[in-house]
Amino acid sequence: MKKITFLIILLIIPIITIGQTFDFNGTDDGFTPAGSCTLTTNPTFLGVDLTGDGTNPAFGTDTAGVDADLNSFAGVTIKNSDPAGPTFMRISYLKAAGGRRYVNLDITAGDTDYKTYWFDLSNADWAGTEDDVKVHFKGAGNTTYTIPIAGVTLEIDKIQFVDELPREEKLVYEFNTGGDDEGFNTILDATTTVTGGSLVVTPDGGAIAKVTNGVNSVNAAANTHVHIIYKNNSATNNQIRFQFRSDGDNYVGFFGANSSINQSMGSFETLDIDLASTRPEWTGTAQDFQVALRNTANAGNVTDANGTLEIDRIVFDNNATLNIEQFNANEISIYPNPAVNFVTVKGLNTLSKVQLFDVLGKVVFEATELLNDQFSVEAFNSGVYLLKLTDENNSTITKRLIIK
Repeated sequence: MKKITFLIILLIIPIITIGQTFDFNGTDDGFTPAGSCTLTTNPTFLGVDLTGDGTNPAFGTDTAGVDADLNSFAGVTIKNSDPAGPTFMRISYLKAAGGRRYVNLDITAGDTDYKTYWFDLSNADWAGTEDDVKVHFKGAGNTTYTIPIAGVTLEIDKIQFVDELPREEKLVYEFNTGGDDEGFNTILDATTTVTGGSLVVTPDGGAIAKVTNGVNSVNAAANTHVHIIYKNNSATNNQIRFQFRSDGDNYVGFFGANSSINQSMGSFETLDIDLASTRPEWTGTAQDFQVALRNTANAGNVTDANGTLEIDRIVFDNNATLNIEQFNANEISIYPNPAVNFVTVKGLNTLSKVQLFDVLGKVVFEATELLNDQFSVEAFNSGVYLLKLTDENNSTITKRLIIK
């Protein structure tokens, strides 16, 4: 959803906004130190200089003017470049009964680029206009952080308050991890399960059976096609309509492309849909993807409840067809998983890019080739990551990787 910022400026009255962003471009935007730090303004960021004789630094503002009823999430974009920097961050605000409410997140240190950390501030105390907002830094697990004698400098690129979390781009859905529906969890006139590496859609016959992904997005210009690997077990349902919303109309309406499918199938087939050529609305950032199962012989294309639709994989890329023989997720292995020191990638002969994403969707590692099919993970914190592999045809596969 596009965010539009409205500003009301009256002399020295604080700025009040909807979807507010403090971007710290040459100003502190009303933020002041709140313990064991000093602030320095820079053309593009706010420097938080941690003094070498204190603990648990913090900074904040008493004039934030955030409409908490409209904006429940806060994002702090920070570069914590010193390996000795803090590894725990908190945002706090006032409680109605007194004291402060804290929302906590682990963060990384020794970063070479900015990372954005999102805090869910929603609570009965987060209401009305919130002025008193602070950012705190501590040690791992909410322990005391003692600033090194040499000091540490943090760079704050921006702090933003929004009504919903930004959507992470995801190009491959495989449905092969512990029953995970990978965001396709809004269901209409059907039920779903994830079984045997497939998303199984069971229509109830009430209307058109639909499953929707409302959490991810796709760069439409860079990914002109969607490929659906499916098996239709119905003898009558004969069409899949792939639908989406885009920023062309500010995500108001659904646009879709209809494709005929086979019935009573004994094996999986690939449905290749050219979205760029068939739908001019496939532009900008697309989201809210729907797979709708239909029977064109019924009034209103109502789905018959006489067989399931199994979806093995959904892939967005820039290719007219999906070469399953060359780029099959089941033939690609990454090991060990969980990993401690190195990860080996096997089964992909035409690798063009390897990217490792943290849980916030930030790229923490990228390479165009691997030495001996391996790369090191020793520098990364323990946790769950996504490993995205891209071949020379721009086809992608994403694997979940656990680092210990």
